[in-house]
Amino acid sequence: MEIIIAIASKTGEYLVDPIGRGFGYLFNYHSNLGSLQGEIKKLLKKKDGVQGLVDAAQENGESIKPDVQSWLTNVNEVMVKEVLPFEDEINKKRRHMNRWSLSRKAYKITQRVLQLHNEGTFENVARPEPPPEISSTFEKGFKDFKSRKANMKEVIEGLKREEVRMIGICGMGCVGKTTMVKETITRLEKLKLFDKIVMATVSQSPSIRTIQSEIADEIDLKFEEESESGRARRLHGRLKGIKRILIVLDDVWEEPDFAAIGLPYRDTHEGCKILLTSRDSDVCNRMGSQPIIAVPTLTTEESWELFREMVGESFDDPDLRSIAKEVVNECGGLPIAIVTVGKALEKKSKREWDDALNQLRNSTPVNIPGVNDKVYSSIKWSYDRLESDEARSCLLLCSLFPEDYDIPIEYLVRYGWGRGYFSNCSTLEDTRNRVHSLVAQLQRRFLLIDSSNRETTKMHDIVRDVVISIASRDPHRFLVRSHAENKEWPNLATYDTISLVGDLKIPVDCPKLELLQTMNGRFSKGSMDIICMEMKELKVLALVRMKMEDLGSSRSPGVLKNLRTLILDGSDFDGMSTDVIGGLENLEILSFRGCGSMRELPREIGRLQQLRLLDTTNCWNLEVIRHGIFSGLCRLEELYMMRSFKNWEIGTGREDKGMASISEVMSLSHHLKVLSIQIPSVIHLLPKDIVLKSLTIRFHMFDKRVEGYAWMLTMTTYAFENCLVIVESDARELMKSQAVGLMLKKSKKLALRNVKNFSALTELDEEGFQDLKVLYLDHCPNIEYFVNGTSALFPRIQSASQLPNSFSTNLRFLRLTYCGVLKYAFSLSAARNLVQLEELDIGGCHQMEEIVSKQGREHEEEADMISFHKLTKLSLRRLRRLVGFFQANKLYSNQEETTPRLEHQSAGIFEKAIFPSKCISWFPSLEEVVLDYMTFEGVLFDLKIHIVMDGQTAPTCPQLRKLKIYVCSFTHLWKNIPSGFQGFQNLRYLELTSCSGINYVFSHLIARKLLNLEEVDISGCPDLETVVRITEENEEEATKDMILFPKLNRFEIVYLPRLTSLCPEGFTFQWSSTKNMDVYGCEQLKTLGAVISQRKKLENKSEKDSTSHDFSTSPTRSSNWCPAGCGCTPYSRPNAQRSIEILPRPINLEVTPTNLEDSNDDDNLEKLSVRNCISMKVIFQLKGPKHEESNHSIEAFNKLRSLQLYTLPSLTRVWETCSSQPMFAGSSFGNLKSLDVQCCDRLKYLFSSSIVKLLVSVVEAIKVDRCKQMEEIVAAQEETAEIITLPKVKSIKLGNLPKLKYFCGEAYTLKLPSLELLEVINVQDLRPFDSKLDDTHNPRLQVKPAFRQEWTRYALD
Repeated sequence: MEIIIAIASKTGEYLVDPIGRGFGYLFNYHSNLGSLQGEIKKLLKKKDGVQGLVDAAQENGESIKPDVQSWLTNVNEVMVKEVLPFEDEINKKRRHMNRWSLSRKAYKITQRVLQLHNEGTFENVARPEPPPEISSTFEKGFKDFKSRKANMKEVIEGLKREEVRMIGICGMGCVGKTTMVKETITRLEKLKLFDKIVMATVSQSPSIRTIQSEIADEIDLKFEEESESGRARRLHGRLKGIKRILIVLDDVWEEPDFAAIGLPYRDTHEGCKILLTSRDSDVCNRMGSQPIIAVPTLTTEESWELFREMVGESFDDPDLRSIAKEVVNECGGLPIAIVTVGKALEKKSKREWDDALNQLRNSTPVNIPGVNDKVYSSIKWSYDRLESDEARSCLLLCSLFPEDYDIPIEYLVRYGWGRGYFSNCSTLEDTRNRVHSLVAQLQRRFLLIDSSNRETTKMHDIVRDVVISIASRDPHRFLVRSHAENKEWPNLATYDTISLVGDLKIPVDCPKLELLQTMNGRFSKGSMDIICMEMKELKVLALVRMKMEDLGSSRSPGVLKNLRTLILDGSDFDGMSTDVIGGLENLEILSFRGCGSMRELPREIGRLQQLRLLDTTNCWNLEVIRHGIFSGLCRLEELYMMRSFKNWEIGTGREDKGMASISEVMSLSHHLKVLSIQIPSVIHLLPKDIVLKSLTIRFHMFDKRVEGYAWMLTMTTYAFENCLVIVESDARELMKSQAVGLMLKKSKKLALRNVKNFSALTELDEEGFQDLKVLYLDHCPNIEYFVNGTSALFPRIQSASQLPNSFSTNLRFLRLTYCGVLKYAFSLSAARNLVQLEELDIGGCHQMEEIVSKQGREHEEEADMISFHKLTKLSLRRLRRLVGFFQANKLYSNQEETTPRLEHQSAGIFEKAIFPSKCISWFPSLEEVVLDYMTFEGVLFDLKIHIVMDGQTAPTCPQLRKLKIYVCSFTHLWKNIPSGFQGFQNLRYLELTSCSGINYVFSHLIARKLLNLEEVDISGCPDLETVVRITEENEEEATKDMILFPKLNRFEIVYLPRLTSLCPEGFTFQWSSTKNMDVYGCEQLKTLGAVISQRKKLENKSEKDSTSHDFSTSPTRSSNWCPAGCGCTPYSRPNAQRSIEILPRPINLEVTPTNLEDSNDDDNLEKLSVRNCISMKVIFQLKGPKHEESNHSIEAFNKLRSLQLYTLPSLTRVWETCSSQPMFAGSSFGNLKSLDVQCCDRLKYLFSSSIVKLLVSVVEAIKVDRCKQMEEIVAAQEETAEIITLPKVKSIKLGNLPKLKYFCGEAYTLKLPSLELLEVINVQDLRPFDSKLDDTHNPRLQVKPAFRQEWTRYALD
């Protein structure tokens, strides 16, 4: 907008006094332009803020609200369609002094900008994204055994049958029921048999709340109710609203209480089916499962195959072959036994194999309900074979948690430290590393399994049962008890470890107890007194998510002298009544994580001189920490305070009162190993006495003002990497701080926002940020270079070769935003160092001309040595002056020009391109490109130069999967495509929004390479005329038929006012794989293109498909012209007697928007929406060669479920067929459930009688509204009497149809046995259903409005 002010200033001297009202715009010329500039800046600032929130929400997996998306689109359109053209107009007219016209336009645009600014206030920009399909959370690796394939097939076929309501899968523990069910779910989701599949683990000790929560999470349901009954009602209502749902209940021991949980059952929801697994077939029988499928053990061959995979190379040793067979036999065909034993024997000697066999044979099983003896023996043997007591102790600790629980590895660290399990580890950090190593070892042995969260692990319920059995005996003596188990307490005098889950009282008489864990219960008054008096040997006390009436003050302070670990995570501890804490003189670990009720940190903590770890993470309401508390923690090693206390004082550590200060914390840094805190600002780090004394400290220092901005830098795990976020500071002041300087040097993640007075990154660390992995630079106004090897960056360095070899070599992620004087990101020599860079995001740098630039004495040949091997995502936004990613031989004005500027070297023509041909080969791993607000009068990809390796053309961008372009201007996306070009073959997703200048998306040479394209979204491109075009320079290569986009799954084209076609004549879109198609606001579009499906021949049903095509020819046309002379390419299968014409057709001939030829088993279109296309005349048309009769039928769109047709003023037919042409096969449209037609003013009827017969067994809802010429819903083709039955139609809505007289002709009898809603509004001439209407006896039928007595009577008879 600088030009606006410049022009306004230039013309100010010509202003004259207004004469009359018409001179108001002339008089206010200067102020109107100035106001426009100011309001645009405000709007863009607000837009950037909203966009930042949107970006953060999307990265957090949330779904953006439609009104927010619409507002952002409107802002984009105003900028592209009004502001930018206005700038051009000012530039053209400024000499002619059209001030009145310019001022008037400026005023009107300002009003529009003001309106948008006022509309751009949103309380929330997003809502949580609907949960992904449940199968996405399953661990991969299902073994497709023959026995399991048969079981899965039986389950799937059973669920397809309407009468089947519940299927039971039974089998002994560890036989693989759950694994098989998860694979079955994965396959069911692909078949789309259900709208939603949910799964919950019931277990031997079921928890109603846990089951409710598991299912609620999968349907995105948030409970507001506290009571189980209230939650059940809410869950039941939500589940009933899902039309087709499968509820999977895993590990059922007794019949669950469906009503108490809130699950629909039997006749309460016709669309609900239950799939359950159990170890007891009697349970399945009692619940009424039909069928019940028994899962057997693995066959000998399957067992052998699995064992071979587990033991690896050892299997090929001939000395072990005979032993191996006996070992496998001892495993009894049970997968978990084979896996655990096999992994333990991998790479072991023959003696160890012999010993294993002997141990398995002689093991003495323990009677564990549901656990096979051989399973027990194999798991017990694997446990005994673990290399260390530490590994065994770690596994035993995992058994303390509930079934199917995500076990926090950090709890294993803190429990193990408290119990003294890791005597060789002197620090908590060493212990953490050791525990993570042990967990990985146990996972490799399959005694633990991976979790979806890398900071947690899981334990199979059978392994847990065996481990609990092992742990319950000497020398361990563990007791694990749930409130759901109705058992008496054993004699607790000898137990040293107890875990209680649920509302259980604290046990008494436990003199040897060393670890007590209670979860999800109530900690009543007096409980702490019991602990202090009865458990004097206690070393670990964990009160997790407990409702605490009172922590209590012990009558005997200091009695728990052995307590080393106290955990109160997630409990409603308020920080009061804490005398007992102050008396824990040997306490080393204290955790309040997630204690949302705590407002003040207990002062008594300051007396804990042995404390090594303090954790207040996620204590959102912690507002008070008194000065002096930290000073007493002289042995503190780890401090975690992220997302809790922020009210640090700026102090020197000598205050007698007030809040704690950073200098107080830093005084502990002799021992401090981990520091994770939020600070109000970097000022708190600048006092001179703040010195970071430990050079190996791991830190996470975060400015609280950028929580929403720097979401990627937030701490999500205890194994975080060094991170520093600084906002609004002066680099000169930062470099005076020893602590800041050290953290800058050691940072692996660094964010600098509004940091001034540094021109190059190396001013902050001359050694080159050798550890840095993630870097954000935002609104840094003085930075001129990111990295450069010239004297401008390094005052004493005169050669690029002196650039430190290690400079930024570890950088993985870089974001540069709104650095106003930055002209380029990297010199050639610096770019060569970025060998680890994975993601690059540059936006709002208005002076940037290149991303990589040749500088000073650098040689252009260095460009040939650059390759961003690991770069997977590139985002470029708002770079007004960008001329390309790299331009050869370009020099800037602040450097001495030593060589003349050359144009395009290979052709002598300079092609302005974002990705010039010179650097197009730099991106072998690029997967995603995002471009936003790039007004670029040039090309996106210039492909003139291509690389030849080993005599073959190297593919360009071979890994690119996503291409997203928003509010940009290009002349071409791809240009200068050479013969034999290879590339872009993995592109899956293309989004093109509000882009001007381009007339077509793909040339045919690019389009035919996109065999894996799955999703296409094109909207708001005012100049787009077609999607695929044959370009002039390659026209000779486009003489043969071609199938385009065979894997296209979703296709949306919205508001493309100049679009006339999707592809050239003679080309065919392969719609067979498309599930969703949406066409909106394409005013000139007359055809959707051709659909190729699989022909169902009546005369020869056994004919097979072939990949080759035969093309009919005409004496007057080349082979790519059809015999009908319409200019299209016929398509026929081999040996076909006749070909079917494939459109598009010339505009002057009959308009046939979608022509069906044959059908395909992969026809997957589920939803078709066509809206606001004023030229569309026919939706589905089947048409064969003229003057020929057809003897075959066509199967098409057999998965289409929803059809929406809105505002199609030229539409005359939805379906069009004629008697002499191919007919739709009986399975065509065999899943069409919903039909919605509105504002189609030339449409006289909806169905012909032949079409309605295809829909009789499937259609459920019909809505027709505002169709002025509609006379009948079903049109009669013959005068003979006929009965039409629509057995599944539940809803008919007819509105604003002034000419509608009949639902169907007088000759027909209509039957609607399932009709529940008949809504007729403003349909004055509609006659009642024929008196022969019957079988409409549904008692739930509603008639709205009952404006005629005849309607009501006939509907209810």
